This record gives sequence, structure tokens and C-alpha cells, in this order.
Amino acid sequence: MSRVIQCTTSLQTFEDHESYINEVAVFPDRQRMVTSSWDKTLRLWDLKTGVVLKKMDGHRSEVQTLTVSRDGQIIASGDWEGEIIAWHEEIAIQTIKAHSNRISSVDFSPDGTVLATGSYDRTTKLWCTQSWELQENPIECNSWVRCIRYSPSGTLLAIATDRNIQIYHLAGTRECVATFKGHKSWNLSLTWTPDGTRLLSGGVDSSIREWDTSTWKEVGHPWEGHTGSINTIAIHPSGTLVASASEDKHVRLWRLSDRKTIATFQHSSSAKCVIFSVDGGHIFSGGFDKMISQWPVPKGTHPKILAITTARNACIDRDLSTAEELLTQDILADANDYISYAHRSFVMARKHDWDHALQDAIKSISIQPSLTGHISKGIALCGKGHVRDARAAFIVAFMFTNQDSETVHFLILIMAIALFNTDQHEESMLLVKELVDACPNADTRACHVVEAYLCVQRGISAFNGAHHVEAVDHFTAAINSSAFSLKFKLDIHLMYEDLVVLFGWDLESFWLTTYQKRCQAFLSAGKVEEALKAHEFMMDTIDETTKASCLDWSNEFKKQCSALAAHNDRVLGAEIPGQDQDGYDAEPNFFRPRMQEHLRTQPQQHLGHLKRFKRAVTRSPPTVHPPAPAPPTASPPASTFKTLVRHLFTWPPDRAMPPVVDVPFAKGRERNIAAQNPSNNPDIVRDEDIDLSQSDSNTRQRPADTEEHGGGKSFCCC
Repeated sequence: MSRVIQCTTSLQTFEDHESYINEVAVFPDRQRMVTSSWDKTLRLWDLKTGVVLKKMDGHRSEVQTLTVSRDGQIIASGDWEGEIIAWHEEIAIQTIKAHSNRISSVDFSPDGTVLATGSYDRTTKLWCTQSWELQENPIECNSWVRCIRYSPSGTLLAIATDRNIQIYHLAGTRECVATFKGHKSWNLSLTWTPDGTRLLSGGVDSSIREWDTSTWKEVGHPWEGHTGSINTIAIHPSGTLVASASEDKHVRLWRLSDRKTIATFQHSSSAKCVIFSVDGGHIFSGGFDKMISQWPVPKGTHPKILAITTARNACIDRDLSTAEELLTQDILADANDYISYAHRSFVMARKHDWDHALQDAIKSISIQPSLTGHISKGIALCGKGHVRDARAAFIVAFMFTNQDSETVHFLILIMAIALFNTDQHEESMLLVKELVDACPNADTRACHVVEAYLCVQRGISAFNGAHHVEAVDHFTAAINSSAFSLKFKLDIHLMYEDLVVLFGWDLESFWLTTYQKRCQAFLSAGKVEEALKAHEFMMDTIDETTKASCLDWSNEFKKQCSALAAHNDRVLGAEIPGQDQDGYDAEPNFFRPRMQEHLRTQPQQHLGHLKRFKRAVTRSPPTVHPPAPAPPTASPPASTFKTLVRHLFTWPPDRAMPPVVDVPFAKGRERNIAAQNPSNNPDIVRDEDIDLSQSDSNTRQRPADTEEHGGGKSFCCC
């Protein structure tokens, strides 16, 4: 996009303040906005109607700055006299005399547990949001503090002062890990990219500078375009666009990848503040004109497959019937509405109605070939299993990207996901990996999110197929990916709504689902210890709100782990069945059906059971003095090794053992003598002549203990 779009008329204005507006913030519910002003008040606005919902009084001086916690529960505002007010439900819940001079900047930590405040008294302070007490000593900055911003991970705090930019690592000793001059004159504003790899700064010298957070060196040349001080910098939720508000009465929209200006929005006075809407579709800015102006983010500057319409919202809400009905109405109103045909194709694909999805896609292209039309055709063909034709449709779609790198980037991701859904897993993962390597300046986080989501889908598939170890590997790969390095710090589901629209992805609960699935896969694989460690890691990682939402699941999971651990302990620690107090077998019965089932499901425990079995088999009987021998005709048959073995095993009904005919050794010798020691029959092999080295390992006869029944020369086959 070579031409800079110039906007002079806003979509909507929010007017009610009596003096300059210094700061603006939007709530995660997408419905409200809050502003601070030199009129000593805050105002809460309805974004849809522009109506003031609440005028918030409490400050005794000009309100310089404000911020909203990520969960939207707390507002913090700071004024010229160094006072902080914390608000909940529009009511002041805490007032703190935080600094001795003007508070210039405030920011919540990503998890909302700490509020950072920066002041012209040359200090930065951290406050616990539970007790509102100061955490440790203030950070001495040695110059007026202009802006403070937490990194997306919450581990770093960037502080812009008149003299330099300071970076503090907050864990442990609050070490200052970097200090650099920044701008030629005062440093005024800061913002981090969502992946934390870049820090952007604005200054009195009218430039924006980009800093590599791994080296703290400047990346490229300064961004030039403004002619006045840059008061505020904001970054688009996708991390691809940047907005800046300046004393030159303009807000500029920049593309991060090439640092080019895309659009300008003109104010009647100095622009002091700017922010993007939660969905990235609008910009809100204000300043000395005493009002907030709402501007549209120009089409084509950020990926949106469906326009921001009721049909799109229905797709996001998974109300596909409503979405289909609305698009059908548009088609009936205009038979040549090729965009609505393509959009309805997406909806039919979501419903897995592939025939109608393909029909709508073809109809759209027949009316007018377009990027959206060919994307819809590619997705529909993948759904029907026509992979080769689908690839051709996606390739043609590239002709309609106008060589815009962001559009090409997102199209490749859509193609990878569509192919993945046709079981082309390796090709899809390779596409994503190559995209990251080939386009390092593009939105690589989108690639990492897609890669992680596909890993999770593979894990779910393996889990459903009872391949639990493989499932663990896929879930672990997702958790170890770059997408999870930010954990719950970013609203990915808002940044990549097109993935929800096109494929129905549940990105909102994606993180928690992955952690829980990994825990369950470990447990189903019989790895109780690993399952508990995975659970502990999950609970340490997620925020308090998410932790509370999954408390029931967590308790039930721990119960399952305890039950399986107790079962394993009973099996491994039980005494040999039927063992009497003297340590000898009374009525052993090893192979009950439940034990057989356990041995099949727990192969790693086989060795222990076999050792117990061996000890039972080889145990010597107690020494007993037999009574005086009786005449042969009255004596019971002598005990043989086979009778001991038969006594040792009690076979279940379904594996009944054939009857064993016992012949005492004494009787055998008598018969042999009576037969006058007949010569060996070549067809009969004596037990003592068996060559064990050549017998089958599965049916090999085992020697009995020596000193029993013929000095160890008798054998038994079980």
C-alpha cells in the first residue's frame, strides 16, 4: 500500500469533558471506555452510543494518567499532586498519596497483582493491588519519569525518563539490566510489541525508535513523519500496526514490518493519547480538543476475512444458523453480491456442508474472482478431500493479494490449516515453519499460535485413539512453543478472530484446554507422578481468575491421581496371596481375572510380579519329621512336584487346567523293575535327556529345586 490514507472526519466523537483529555483506555468487554482529564475527573463511556455512563469525581487536581487492569475490574488514575485512586465498579476503593510530585504514568502488571507508578519526583514505585502497600523501596530513576510500561511477560519494566530509558528485571533484586539514551531529547512514550521482542519509544525529537530487547540496540533507522513531540504510542492487538499521537495535531498509523505510514488522522489540536479497540478495528484518540475521536482502521491494513458485520459476530459466537440466514438475505437482495456468496461458503464449511460450501465459492468466483472467493473454494475443496484442487485454488488466491506481505502471510497460514484438516499434517507443519524462517519481520506470533494449535489437535486425535504417550508429546510440544511463552498475558482470540470465523477455533480457552489435556494424557498413560507435576505446573502458570474457573476440574483430577496411585500401591505392596503366618503358601492363587487385567494394562510392573512368583515357586517347605513309614499298600501316594504346582495355581473357569495323572516316583521305579528295565524307546525322550538349549522359549520346561524327587532330574511343563 503506497498511498497514505488521510482521514479528517471521524466516525464518532465522545464529548463531555471540560478540559484537555490526557489518557484513554478501553475495557476488555468491548463495550466501555474510560478517559482522564485536566478537569479533575474521569468519565466512563458507552462505546456504541457515545453516552457518558458515569462521571467519576475524587481527584483534587488534574488527572494526568490512568490504566485499566486486564480483567477490567480495576481502574487506577494518577494526578498532578501525586495522588493515586483505585476504582472498582466506578467507585473509588483506595486513595494513596503515592508521590511528592506529578504522577506521569501508571501501568498494571499483566496479572493485575501490581500497579507501577512513575512520577516527576524521579521515582518509580510498585504497589500491591491486594493491600495497596508499597512493595520494597522505590526505584530511583534520577530524572523525571515520563512513561512506564510492563513487558508482556511481566518480568521487565521499561521506564522512560528525560535523560534515558531504563530496563529493570523485577524478579528478585530488581536489577537494572539496561540503560540507553533513547532519543536526542526527552523520552516521552513507550510500548512493547505483543511478543516482547521489540520496545518502541517516542520522543520530543518527533521520531519513533525501535529497540531489540535481546541486545537493547536500535533496529533500523528512526521512524520519521511527525513534526511534533510524540506523546503516546499504541500497538495493534495483532502486533502488526502502530499508532502514535503527536503535538503536530495528527495521529499516524504505521506498519511495523516496514515502518511505513499507512494513514493519518487529523485533530484540531494537539493529540495527547491514542489506543486501539479490543478487536483492532478502530482507533480512539484525544487531546487538547477536549474530546475522543473514533477512527476506522483502513481496510487491507490488518487481516479480516469477513467484514465487521452481524454475520461475522454470529460466526464468532458460533451461531452459524443466524450467520447463514443473514448472508442469504444479502444474496437475495443482490444476486451479484459475490462477497456474501464467499462468506456464506465459509459458514457452510463450518457446518461441514461441503457441497453447498463449494457451490457458493464457485458462484462467488463466477460473479467476480477475488481473494475471498478463492480462499473459500480452497477450504471447501479440502473439506471434500480434493487436496490437489484445493492447492490450486489457494495458489490462484495469491494473485489477489496485491503483493501485500501481511495478506500473503495470513493466506499461507489459512492454507496450512485447511490442508491440516485433510490429514496433511507434515506438509502443514512444514509450511508454518518455513513461513517463520522466511519472514522474520512478519507476524511470527501468528505462526507460533497456529503451530501450537495444530500440535494440540494432533494431541487430541492421539488421545482419542488411546495413544496416550504420543498425545503427551504433542501437548508438551505446544506448551513448549513460543506461543505459550506469554501464557495468559494476551488475548489471542481477539487478535486472530479470522481463525475463529473460518475454522471455529476456540482460542479463548486454548491455553487452559492444552494444560488440562496434557495432565489427562499423563494420567491415562499410567504416569501418575508426571500427571501431578503437569498439574502443578499448570496451576503455577495460570492466573488467579482462570485458576478459580477450573477449581472443580482440578480437585477431580487430583482425586483420580490419588485413586490410581493407591491402586498401584496395593498391587505392588500386597503380600503374596494365601501366605500363612509362617511365610509358606497355604492356598496361593495368583492368576485371578482382575490380576490378569492389571498385568495387561501395567506392563511396567510385570517384573515385580514375576519375581514374587519365582520366590513362591522356589520356596523350601518347612522341615517336618514324617511319621514312621507304613506298609506300601496302605500309604498315600507320595507328594510330587506336579502336585505342588497344581496346588500352587487355581486356574479361573475360562482357563481350566486339564487333569494331571500323578505317578509317585517309587511306583515308577517299581514298574520299571517289573518290566525288567526295558531299553529306551527312541520315540520317547526321558526328562533328564531333554536339551533345554533347543526348546521353545515359551514352553521350555523348568528344573525343580534339587534335593527333591530324584536330585533335580524331574521336569514339569506348565
